Amino acid sequence: MAFPDLATNLIYTVLCLVPGFITLKTTSYIANPDVDLTEFEKSTWSLLGSGISLSVLYFLYVISMNISSGRMMFVRPVDIGWVELVAIYPALLLVAVAIGFLCGGVLARTQALSAGVQAETSQ
Repeated sequence: MAFPDLATNLIYTVLCLVPGFITLKTTSYIANPDVDLTEFEKSTWSLLGSGISLSVLYFLYVISMNISSGRMMFVRPVDIGWVELVAIYPALLLVAVAIGFLCGGVLARTQALSAGVQAETSQ
């Protein structure tokens, strides 16, 4: 088995980082935080968001394969080619947006609660 060339690895890397960046942007759009993130923090949160998005999509894949096959397995091999990757990538982006909305809602609610507590303590 030969390793893919450098260009293919670069494409896979970019495709895997985009969902995390979408999650970060969706979260910041919903929650509207007052902080500016450094490049390191943006990269870190994007990597975390990508990992979570890929994990959620893999978990959904495992559930669907368990239901369709009737066999309960917690770990399933994923051997997909370019065609399957192109077909499943929009689902990965939708998962990233959904996680961004969820995290943004939680962050906005947390900010509202902490602002209410601060207003009560200042009175």
